[in-house]
Amino acid sequence: EVAGFGSSTSDTGKGKSKQSARRITHGFHLVKGKSRHAMEDYLVAQFRQVKNSELGLFAIFDGHLGHDVPNYLKGNLFENILNE
Repeated sequence: EVAGFGSSTSDTGKGKSKQSARRITHGFHLVKGKSRHAMEDYLVAQFRQVKNSELGLFAIFDGHLGHDVPNYLKGNLFENILNE
């Protein structure tokens, strides 16, 4: 689940794990500030099966006037962490 970045107003959502016997839920609410440019924040939430466990991965990225870094992070951060 990815939310934010480029949104002109606010964004709200929720998610939950699918595998675990313990149903883990999360929610978020992003609000655009007073600046004139579009929202630059990403929220990324993923549940992944790793060996015999479900792992919840959550991150918030701030673009600081650019798409490059948050785009890279949302596509690579969790993979890089799990591969270490």
